[in-house]
Amino acid sequence: MLFLLAIAIALLAGAAVWLRGWQPLLAQLATQAQAQADLARRLDALDTWQSTASDDLAALEGRSRALTARLEQLGPARLTAWSLAEADYLIRSARRAAQFDYDPARATLALDLASASLAPVPGSGGLRAAIDGASAALAKVRVPDLGTLSGQLAQAANALKTAPLREPGTVVVESTPPGWRGAAQQAWRQLSEVIVVQRVDAPVQPLLRPQERQYLRQQLALKLAAADYALRRRDSSALQGELTDLRVWADAYLDSSAPATAQALVALNDLAGTDLRPPLPDFSGLSEQLEALRRAATADRMP
Repeated sequence: MLFLLAIAIALLAGAAVWLRGWQPLLAQLATQAQAQADLARRLDALDTWQSTASDDLAALEGRSRALTARLEQLGPARLTAWSLAEADYLIRSARRAAQFDYDPARATLALDLASASLAPVPGSGGLRAAIDGASAALAKVRVPDLGTLSGQLAQAANALKTAPLREPGTVVVESTPPGWRGAAQQAWRQLSEVIVVQRVDAPVQPLLRPQERQYLRQQLALKLAAADYALRRRDSSALQGELTDLRVWADAYLDSSAPATAQALVALNDLAGTDLRPPLPDFSGLSEQLEALRRAATADRMP
């Protein structure tokens, strides 16, 4: 009896050991089965996508063949007429971009497209050469970058907004030029201020009140906004006028002896001398040449 009980205990212990050994393996098998199921779903989705892509590609190829057939049905006469009309539209767009929008880059692109559209037109070599010449001339124009100029104006504006105001009764000090000349001038000014002679019976000038300071700061902000607006419109004369007025105002109400203020005023002078709209080449004669080419093409089609 004891022997049978020992055998039963040994079997139970072996079963427990077997279960402990197989449980991780069963868990791994379940994980692999789940991964295989996920992979099968992904393969099904990939097959579906490939089928859809094949259908789309077949439809695209069919449309391409239909378009090629339609182009072949147009014939040389219709293709010439279409090319001339497209070139006329592009040349007009280039003139509008150059004259009204002052966008040489867009005008150059329109001219390049016009030249390409005239490629299938017989006898268009001279006009295409003129269009290419006008495009090359436009590409050579160096137009000032408004983003860079706006950044320079904003930097100068920040310096002026934080510049100290000149109190009433103080002598206007000219701005110190940069470099060794400015250092020598500033040293001489400091040396001349060692001894100051002043009448004691002169009336004392009052300091600026807070309302006056706020009013002057608002004036400065308005003048800077007007200059920025003229810059964005590429109006060189308006920008020069606004910056000149701003310089006069700064000399009257700001302490221009501060280095940051002096550098800001120098930057404003440089901006005032910038030509925001360099002259663009005139290509108005392209329309007349295109009209002459259209008349020649029409005469060739007449019986």
